[in-house]
Amino acid sequence: MQPDQLKAIFRQGWMNSHVVDHRVQRFIKGEFGFEPSRNAWKKVLAEAASGENIHRAVDMGTGPGTIAQFWAEMGMETTGVDFSATMLDAAKTVAAQQKLDISFMEADVEAPPLPTGSFDLVSSRAVLFTLPHPGYALARWAQLLRPGGLMVLIGEISPTDPEKQKRAYRPAEGWQPDAEYREAMKQLPFREHTDQMLRVVMEAVGLKDIRSISMDAVMSSRWEHEKQEPAYGVLQGTPYILVGQRADEKL
Repeated sequence: MQPDQLKAIFRQGWMNSHVVDHRVQRFIKGEFGFEPSRNAWKKVLAEAASGENIHRAVDMGTGPGTIAQFWAEMGMETTGVDFSATMLDAAKTVAAQQKLDISFMEADVEAPPLPTGSFDLVSSRAVLFTLPHPGYALARWAQLLRPGGLMVLIGEISPTDPEKQKRAYRPAEGWQPDAEYREAMKQLPFREHTDQMLRVVMEAVGLKDIRSISMDAVMSSRWEHEKQEPAYGVLQGTPYILVGQRADEKL
């Protein structure tokens, strides 16, 4: 399949109301609705965003606005970008409920129509595995940063333990990917990737001083969440955050 065909298939899937509801329930109300988890994520994201003059942030593949909300809570002028209009509708609803001023844009995150050098921080969470050309996306995101700006990439390494795999699988209720969708997923180059693989791509697009953020607080909160709500299905993978800085004005 051609990249445009893949994107059309995924966009249709992510427009599905059941998928949108699942993301809201799973993350906004689930993972980040659990106070210890929310506090742990706020702590690690604040560490990731530490730097000079970090005021303007854009979150790529924002979905229901999960990470964008944290940046807005930290006082940043925040934009969320996604190619699913229904995801963005959910994000706007959640932002309004939380009284957060966030701008949202419907666009392809591999080529967002945003001015070069106009952001202090670019972020994404669990988005790169859905893209036909994640390398092109990272190169474009790096261009959106002003010199000294930060790229914050948040991901999850899938569990290998069979019991954890079973508990980690929580499909959207009411939606089942068809054969075309499953076949399209097989063609994605970053369907499974580690933080070490991602670090290499970050280096390739010219980011400097790449660092990992300790996720001990997040892991501790997940263990507590699983003890308190075993039926919820806490994420079983290993989360990571990588931060890189744009240093070269001629990316």
